[in-house]
Amino acid sequence: MPKKFFTVSKRTDVIQKISSLITLSPFEEEMDILSVVSRVASRDVFASFSIPSFKKSLVDGFAVHCEDTGGASNGNPIPLKLVGETHIGDFPSICLADDEAVFTPTGGVVVDGADAVVMFEYTEMRGNEIFITKEVSKGENVLPVGDDIQKDSIILEKGDFITPEKVAGIRSFGIKKVFVFKPVKVGIFATGDELYDEGELGKGKIYDSNSYALAAEVIKDGFIANRYEIVKDDKEKIISTLKTALNENDVVLMSGGTSKGSFDFTVEAIDLLGKPGVVIHGMHLSPGKPTVFGVIDGKLIVGLSGNPLASFLVYRSVVRNIIFQKMGIKLKRKVVFAEITENIPSRKGREEFIIGKFSL
Repeated sequence: MPKKFFTVSKRTDVIQKISSLITLSPFEEEMDILSVVSRVASRDVFASFSIPSFKKSLVDGFAVHCEDTGGASNGNPIPLKLVGETHIGDFPSICLADDEAVFTPTGGVVVDGADAVVMFEYTEMRGNEIFITKEVSKGENVLPVGDDIQKDSIILEKGDFITPEKVAGIRSFGIKKVFVFKPVKVGIFATGDELYDEGELGKGKIYDSNSYALAAEVIKDGFIANRYEIVKDDKEKIISTLKTALNENDVVLMSGGTSKGSFDFTVEAIDLLGKPGVVIHGMHLSPGKPTVFGVIDGKLIVGLSGNPLASFLVYRSVVRNIIFQKMGIKLKRKVVFAEITENIPSRKGREEFIIGKFSL
């Protein structure tokens, strides 16, 4: 016969309580930047210089003193002496004097003494002179030093997920290695007599999708997913697999065997393997109410519902939060506010996740 029904807790209370009981500790390693995409930075990384590190031209044109262009127009072109030109990658020693100009390409260095660049379209060359037909203001068409990144600013924060864009930013400062957290190892297995992993399905049987979906979520979060074979509804086999998974991983996720059925051995298996055992059984959450949270020797065990949607949502909204919080990883969510097109009934006192379609 099944044991007495579980009591339920709020999702936020579950996260807080479980986080206080587990001893998931972040360790770090130094790795080449080509190997750290989707990993998490374990230290802040600072800019060793400003970008750009020189005044940069935003257009093809002529670097000038802006005051020398005052009143310039098509009817009143202002002549300036052409004293040189710059090339991409060069840092010329020219110091611009009054009534002088230097040709400067897009991305080129704006020489000392110049404070603006006149677009090529507003100039006319006559021998060694440039005639300016448009007045420019100070700083026009010039990207100042440090406009993108200031020296000593943080370019990668502890807890940041490292993306290809962040790799580009890091490499812009000549950095080849960064410190990242060692990935959490997550053991995953599904339980149930009805589950198949491969082969032709028998009547009343289904293929296991939960453990694969959970493994994909774990990998996407930058962790290591260790998936184990399907375990039938046998208490001794569940205990054996759970014990192995605990020895080999930091966190264990079990799918199936969390409701009140006579063949559901998840709670008993967790309690038999160590203390404190099952800490929470049930949340004010739909779907996902019968989720089990246990702790054994500081390691987290989560018994997830066999319902694929419930399993997926509990991982995303609870388990991920717990792991991220303990590891010091930033959890970033994109929030979109929208208007629903039909009434949605809800149950009092329960947090509900509703699947819908978003359209513009």
